[in-house]
Amino acid sequence: MTYLSGLLALCLLSWGLSLPADALAMGFFFWRGQLVQLSGALLMVLLAALLLMATRPRWLEQRLGGLDRLYPLHKACGIGAAGLVLLHWWLAASPRWLSQWGWLSSAAHHAHQGGPWRSLAVTLGELACYGMLLLVVISLVKALPYDRFRQIHKLGGVLGLMAGSHGLLLLAAPLRWTPFGLLCQLACLLAMAAALWSLLGRIGLARRFAGELVSLSHPASEVVELAIRLPRAFARDYRPGQFALLTLDPKEGAHPFTILHQDRATGLTHFAIKGVGDHTRQLLTACPVGQAVWAEGPYGTFTLPAEAQTPQLWVAGGIGITPFFAWLEALARQGPRRRHTRLIYCVERPEEVLHGERLQQLAQQSGVVLQIHICQQAGPLAPAAVLGQSSPQCWFCGPPGLATRLALWLPAHRLRYERFAFR
Repeated sequence: MTYLSGLLALCLLSWGLSLPADALAMGFFFWRGQLVQLSGALLMVLLAALLLMATRPRWLEQRLGGLDRLYPLHKACGIGAAGLVLLHWWLAASPRWLSQWGWLSSAAHHAHQGGPWRSLAVTLGELACYGMLLLVVISLVKALPYDRFRQIHKLGGVLGLMAGSHGLLLLAAPLRWTPFGLLCQLACLLAMAAALWSLLGRIGLARRFAGELVSLSHPASEVVELAIRLPRAFARDYRPGQFALLTLDPKEGAHPFTILHQDRATGLTHFAIKGVGDHTRQLLTACPVGQAVWAEGPYGTFTLPAEAQTPQLWVAGGIGITPFFAWLEALARQGPRRRHTRLIYCVERPEEVLHGERLQQLAQQSGVVLQIHICQQAGPLAPAAVLGQSSPQCWFCGPPGLATRLALWLPAHRLRYERFAFR
């Protein structure tokens, strides 16, 4: 968010510097034109940012702190862009409306810029405006199934091309080669390049690997474990706790799942998936062994933290045990026992415990203190009882409700968790 705020501030500053010395003496039409240009520039900066984030570049993911941090920022940019679209559209149409209402005389003003391409640029802008507003509403309402939403969301690339073309063609000639104008053109070109990258199907291609489903098992209630054979290149950059975007059904698209276990010797990568949605419930019954699988990644920064002298608390809820399972395996392989670390694993019923015996064994080998909390027997986990008077560094993976309760007791800088709500 800091980088994006800096870009928007730079846009405002460059616009202010481009104003003539007698700007304050200018009338309505001058300021209306300037604000049209400014709102359009800010819109293109946000649009370029969200389209760039949609391409999932590794350098940006690492700088922002993980793909789970990138997607909420992408969503925020979309909401901000929708607000600027409305403002830009209102400013462009305001003279006509104000004249109709009798609040403004139809005084002469400078001719429109854009030459013979103006009509096309206006049409592209209007279509992009309506399309972006519709796309944001669809994204926020969440009324459509995920596969339908994913297909409609691909139109964002087309809208990015249309909006970028609109901005390049209608940028005022006196501003074109000023710092403000150059920034506008750069934002338009970047948005169009990212949109083309998306439309050509290049997103994540360098990190996408073809695999095969080798085995399927049910290690816990409503949980399916998939063993997938992937090229060894997939594991080259893998760190315990990361996830991959799995495509098991091309119509459904990719979904994020944490890697439970990575066997570098055999090339088998294990995923434990809980049936909580339509797609994941289908995996429990409709995933035949031998089918082709695509895995993109690995992604994520929720990786094994360094040992510290202060207490560390790891809290897992349900299927959220998967990254901690990978952490424990890594610690068991490395040898030194972990001190000052406690893992609390919460499940609703005993049959939901995932690989309980193996988990106990890994905890003993690594020195991590393991507590399995069965809510059916002990009641919901109470953060106050777990934390006491201390404020340890806490890593959490599990349902959002438990994350919210932990956040009430821990400062934000002491609670680390991934946000898997990618819609």
